[in-house]
Amino acid sequence: MAELTTGGLLLVIGIALTVIGIIFLPLLCVGIPLVLIGVIMILAEGGAITKPEGPRYPGYSPPFASGPYPPTAPPSSVPPAAAVPSASDAAKPPKFCSQCGSALIPGAPFCAGCGARVQG
Repeated sequence: MAELTTGGLLLVIGIALTVIGIIFLPLLCVGIPLVLIGVIMILAEGGAITKPEGPRYPGYSPPFASGPYPPTAPPSSVPPAAAVPSASDAAKPPKFCSQCGSALIPGAPFCAGCGARVQG
């Protein structure tokens, strides 16, 4: 159903009040100024009495990622050399933090448990 613009609504109300005012109270007619204001507003809106019909459903935005994804490197089956424990590391007993007593990760400058600097 078409919706009336503000000017069209004032025009309809003004005409109705003019007819009611002339029939029942000839001296008290409020509708004529409303008719004049409605006509002025319709002319200012470019002659549109009804609002244009908008879209029935809101538009959806396009998806964020479109197109093919860049190729990725295949996973290597050989672990890095630093991750492989050596025989000398396995022979050493683990060190413990002097602050909290938790086991230290070899080569780490700080304790993973409390954050204290590793000494020595």
